[in-house]
This record gives sequence, structure tokens and C-alpha cells, in this order.
Amino acid sequence: MLALTKHIIIIIALNCILFYLYYLRSRTIKKILILLLISNFLLFYGTLFIFNSFNYKTHLPLHLCYLTESLIFLSILFSNKLLYPWLLLNSMLGGTIGMINTNLTTNSLTIEVVHYYLSHFNLLLFTILIFKTNFYLTKIKLFRSIAINTIAFVFIIFFNFRYNTNYWFTVKKPAGLNLSFIFPEWPYYLLVLIAIGLSFYILTYSLLLKRKIKA
Repeated sequence: MLALTKHIIIIIALNCILFYLYYLRSRTIKKILILLLISNFLLFYGTLFIFNSFNYKTHLPLHLCYLTESLIFLSILFSNKLLYPWLLLNSMLGGTIGMINTNLTTNSLTIEVVHYYLSHFNLLLFTILIFKTNFYLTKIKLFRSIAINTIAFVFIIFFNFRYNTNYWFTVKKPAGLNLSFIFPEWPYYLLVLIAIGLSFYILTYSLLLKRKIKA
């Protein structure tokens, strides 16, 4: 109950900050996002390596949210918008789900907790940034994004099998405070996760469908 209370307080605080940031200029939001991305990466991996706590089975940026966050940084760094449709769809999905649920446990390191919330905050901040730039999606970009996620999903399944990991939670349900306890057992809960992902993709697509300026 205490963990749930902490989670709710943190989520409310982060959403209040997002609400404030929404009214800033896009250029300012972009600068803040870049600063937060760099700080998050350096703080997380720096702390893990300094204290010899890095574990490739859990700390590689292979979960969809962390992978998306890393590619957002690279896309902004190299001023390349090629992956923006896919990154936006993943950010809307991952950021929202990450704020509602959490896979953190009482055994999670403090730096893992900070990294989790800051990463999902960054995804939603990127979503806000894109929404403020009159970005819109096409059916082609939607289907292309679904195809990219499908390829990534298959890769992660093989990776998990080869290295005995659980990225994208393809092997077992996530721990922590989340709704997966109402899902069916493996492998059927994967179908639920896929359905949720597609629903968020379609919702985001419908919200941006009528934008006038293409990506």
C-alpha cells in the first residue's frame, strides 16, 4: 500500500510538471528534453558501472521504452526525423503505460527507480514536443511503425531465448505494481500486451490524423 501511495504521488507530481512544460515554447521544451536525456543516461549507467551493479540481463536499453528513449536522443542529436513516427507512437504508448503501471519492486535500486520515472517522463515530454509541432501521421507511417515493432519484437524473443533474459516481458509477466495480474498466463498475456499496444497506436494515429504538416 505504501508503494502504491508513493507511485501515485510521484505520478501526480510528474504530470503537474508536464502540464507546466506544455505551455513553454517548443524550442525550450526540446532543450529541456535533451538535458534530461543526457542526465538520465549519464546518471543511470554511470552509477551502475561505478558501483559495479550493471547487469546485462536487466540494464541494457532493450525494453521498448528505453530503446525508444535512446533513439529519441540519437534522432535529435543528428537532426534526423526518419524514425519520428515510430518513436512518437512508442512514446505515447510507453509513457502512458509507464505512468499507470510500474515494474519496480522493493528490491529495485534507487537509481533504477529514478531511471524508470525519468525515462517515462522523457517519453511523454517528447510526445508533447511532437504534438506542438503540428506533426501528423499517415497510414503508411502507421503500418511502417507496426512493422518495425514486429521485427523488433521477434528479435527480442530470440535474444531472450539466447541470453535467458526477459526484455519486453516475453518470457514472464512484469513484477511490481501493474495490471498484469489480471492477464492470462504465458503465452496468452502477450496477446493482451499486443492488443494494448495496437490500441494506443491507433489512438495516437487518430489524434494526429488531421494535422496539416507532414513529418
